[in-house]
Amino acid sequence: MSSPFSPEYEAGMLRTESANRDRITAFVAANGGSPELVAHVAAIRLYLRVPHFLTEWIGEPELRAEVASALVMDIVAMKLLDDLMDDDSGLDRIQLACLCLHLHLTALREMCALSRDPQAVVDLLEHDFTQVCTGQIRTKRERARNLDEWCANASTYGAAFLGVYGALAALCGRRPGSIGPAREFAEAYGTLITLADDLTDYDRDGERAGNIGHLLLTGAVTLDELTGLVDRLTTRAERAAYEQPVARGLVPVPGIYRDDVLHRLLPRFRAELGL
Repeated sequence: MSSPFSPEYEAGMLRTESANRDRITAFVAANGGSPELVAHVAAIRLYLRVPHFLTEWIGEPELRAEVASALVMDIVAMKLLDDLMDDDSGLDRIQLACLCLHLHLTALREMCALSRDPQAVVDLLEHDFTQVCTGQIRTKRERARNLDEWCANASTYGAAFLGVYGALAALCGRRPGSIGPAREFAEAYGTLITLADDLTDYDRDGERAGNIGHLLLTGAVTLDELTGLVDRLTTRAERAAYEQPVARGLVPVPGIYRDDVLHRLLPRFRAELGL
């Protein structure tokens, strides 16, 4: 299958992903991670790839690479925390906990140095992760019953989570004027990813309560409502990328993920609904 990205964009994205994989796997192996854990982090491709998208606003290639490397350390740390909470990876929980903390603290030190404004980095993380953490607690207790509630929940574990790293990318890349559009892109893009994950998890993990696929099949959400949400998220992300010329390489990216939802994932649900 041909890549949906242009050859130039594909090459740059894969360079970032490869460099991130090399660094993360070496770090995990050097700090007590088992071969199974090393293989686990090597396989989480989107987590290794997404810093390439989030650093698009940084014009200097060397600084962009440094920021992407720092971001991926923290993004993978949060992935290991999620694995620890879900307890379904089969990986050693002590390794997950210790390496999560080690990765996070290493990333924090690097992000503070890159930004040249450590207080701004710490303040952003404290503010945003308060929203993410309290939202995670709430979503486990109050499952979504309609599209508005699903969006409210997704805003904490999808949009807000990736939004943190969009804002951090601009802050660490010393582009304070880009913090707003970078966060806006990341939040819309993060919600598209969350939507795709939910539709996938309906079958893969048997998720039901609060799952968008379940809401769709039970009539709590209509297909028109769902496709309308996908279109709005795509437009929101594209507009954010258009705000500054340096970031316009991102413009096709949301459409690729929109098409994945509409043409790969939704037809299975459309068929069950008889549409």
